[in-house]
Amino acid sequence: MEERLVKPAYRPQKVSADRAVVGYLSAGFAAFAVFGLFTSVAPGFVAGTLHHSSRTLAGALVFAVFGAAAVVQALTGRLSASAKLMLGLSAQAAGVLVLLAGMYLASLPVFVLGGVIVGIGAGTLLKVAIGTVTVLAAPERRGEALAGLFLIGYLGLTLPVIGLGLATQAFTVLAAMTGFVILMLALLGAVTAMTVRRAA
Repeated sequence: MEERLVKPAYRPQKVSADRAVVGYLSAGFAAFAVFGLFTSVAPGFVAGTLHHSSRTLAGALVFAVFGAAAVVQALTGRLSASAKLMLGLSAQAAGVLVLLAGMYLASLPVFVLGGVIVGIGAGTLLKVAIGTVTVLAAPERRGEALAGLFLIGYLGLTLPVIGLGLATQAFTVLAAMTGFVILMLALLGAVTAMTVRRAA
């Protein structure tokens, strides 16, 4: 007699977010916002504001940002959660300021340096966000908590750069990027207020 395979019913993954991890969800949003910047509008900035139209160069810039994020994640395994959090927050804040300076100076090396620094910050923030959400979530709700983190992260990947792109239609690229950096610094400040005490 042939056995009949019972196909399990599809159920979408539930999403949850406890108040205890709101700061880390915000950190994930900030990290993904940087990745979204470099996978969408940053190559256009390099070609326009910095006057380097090479597509190879644009691709190398994106590789440098994600490469820096991957390397720092591999090298910070022994750091405490609080040390990783402070590294991520400070590096991402410094990185966006260096990026902005590179645009105002029309300096590709400064812009690339800012990209590497901000990649270090975003990679570290994402790592500590995933680790902390995983630890704080109840075992039976861990999947829901991580789904919530990545949902917020994907919103960070899209919404800020859409807003930045729209802003460039009404303002100069430098003015729009300045606004992006100000909002990013404000977000990082809020993440600091919500997470540093808990991480310590």
